[in-house]
Amino acid sequence: MVDESICASCETLRRELDLALARVAELETECAALREQLHEAVKLSELQRADLERFKQVYESARPNHPERVPAEQLQLGFAEVLAMLGPSPAVNDIIAQGDAASSPQDDDDQASGAKGKRRHRHGRRPPMDLSNLEKKEITVTPPEVLAAGRKGFKHIGDEVSTRVAYRPASYIQLVIRREKFVRVTETETADAGVATITCDETLDSSPIVIAPIPDSVWPNFMADPSAIAHVIVSKYDDILPLHRQERISAREGFPLPRSTQCGWLKRAHEVTYRISDAMFADAKAHAFCIATDATGGPVRAPDKCEPWDVFVFLADRDHIVFRYVQQHATTDKITHMLAGFRGHFLADAAPIYDALFESGDIIEHCCWFHCRRYFYRALETDRTRALGPLSLIAKLFEIDRDCSTLADPAEYTAARAARCKPVLQLLDEWIERHRNEVDPRGPLDKAIGYYENQRDALHRFLDDSRIRLSNNLAEQQLRNLAQGRDNWRFFANETGVRWYTNFRSLIASCRLHKLNPEIYLEEILRLAPHWPVPRVLELAPKYWPATREKLDARQRSIISRPWESSDFDAGASSPSSRSSPVALSA
Repeated sequence: MVDESICASCETLRRELDLALARVAELETECAALREQLHEAVKLSELQRADLERFKQVYESARPNHPERVPAEQLQLGFAEVLAMLGPSPAVNDIIAQGDAASSPQDDDDQASGAKGKRRHRHGRRPPMDLSNLEKKEITVTPPEVLAAGRKGFKHIGDEVSTRVAYRPASYIQLVIRREKFVRVTETETADAGVATITCDETLDSSPIVIAPIPDSVWPNFMADPSAIAHVIVSKYDDILPLHRQERISAREGFPLPRSTQCGWLKRAHEVTYRISDAMFADAKAHAFCIATDATGGPVRAPDKCEPWDVFVFLADRDHIVFRYVQQHATTDKITHMLAGFRGHFLADAAPIYDALFESGDIIEHCCWFHCRRYFYRALETDRTRALGPLSLIAKLFEIDRDCSTLADPAEYTAARAARCKPVLQLLDEWIERHRNEVDPRGPLDKAIGYYENQRDALHRFLDDSRIRLSNNLAEQQLRNLAQGRDNWRFFANETGVRWYTNFRSLIASCRLHKLNPEIYLEEILRLAPHWPVPRVLELAPKYWPATREKLDARQRSIISRPWESSDFDAGASSPSSRSSPVALSA
């Protein structure tokens, strides 16, 4: 009986085991099917994520540019929430009190939208426009009845005068240089006739023919006067008018100027001026305290497709603005080569191509707060409540900088800005520490927090010196001309076109920096540069040109003056046009 019961129990266990094994096999089959479904779902998810990324890129490229502004009321609420969350400290309370007591902020190129970031609109009538630099043309209108009577029976008692602003189409003029030519002669008398005869004196050592030299202000053996070349340069590289459009405009004004001829003029102008921009860059690397930089694409035409070259702009303090280009995309080696010899502070975005510059310690890295702000601004679409907190704190930094910029003493400016910004930066660090692990790891706010943490030290170094700006916006603004120009000419025809662009833009942008009229400056430089010693070419840079111009001697002043404005030039029946003599632009 015992054996039979044991056998029955074993049989029962065997059947249960078979059932369990069968169930396990079914579960494995279901698990394999689920794994297959999961694999397909993951593949689908990856494809959808790639589609979303492509859609996002297309959306960003198609969306028009817009200012990254946040309403001041929302920023103020965000700042209040940060204070309520982290608890205001006495230092922060002092900052708030100082900000409320400060005067309205001044406009600044770096201005970030904040509680005091709005520009104040002036009300009332505008001041009258300054017409002192315009050529005056007067028209006298006489009543018809007075003309009919020949002014008889009428007495002139006064005039009613009003002023209008009119436009006379600018045009090229034909400059005819007539150099008088003479022959050396002597007078002898014939005894029998008693009359004087003139014969050539061939006993003189010098040539018997005497002709006036070409004025130094005119290029010999060249068709164009520097005034016309300067106009083409400014029209192309500042007004963004391609040469084919200038050709069409000149034809409309009665003088078709072929683009091939304009290219010849630009080539000669580049040969005369390129040493100036090179000297400016060398002076910047040797003496600048801080160089700010940014770059954008400058496509160059190639046989198959355009090659992606890069154009860099370097702002050396408030002294020079210099453009440079690199073939293909910029690399660490190319950046290191361009900035060889520079020792100082360097303000740029967090691009990895700049990392090698800071390894030796000779160049100190500074990062742009506006680039950091842009990451938090992009997070408004997905996490607006959280993103407003750091945006309001960054706005406070710019507000403090504007308030402190009114201090004339640089040391006082540095100390005041650092004292007021440090508590705000501490609040930002505490906000980052609290929310680091709460945000979506794949969302834009996580990217913003990562960017801040990676660049934290470089972002905080502006506290050390007031000469370090919070943002790199000025460099970005200088590249706007090229970005707009690409809409007109699309690409550069070859390397020569990029070389000309970087040279002329360096001179024009530096003129704007020092409030010089670029067309008048270029015209005077084109006249004087061929006669100027090469070792002193830096004196012709826009920064030093006003002082250099004041020290010119009489001969050099005659060189930079227009020939038809000289008293020795015979203009015939046409009267010389007036020219605004001051070099500086009016405010």
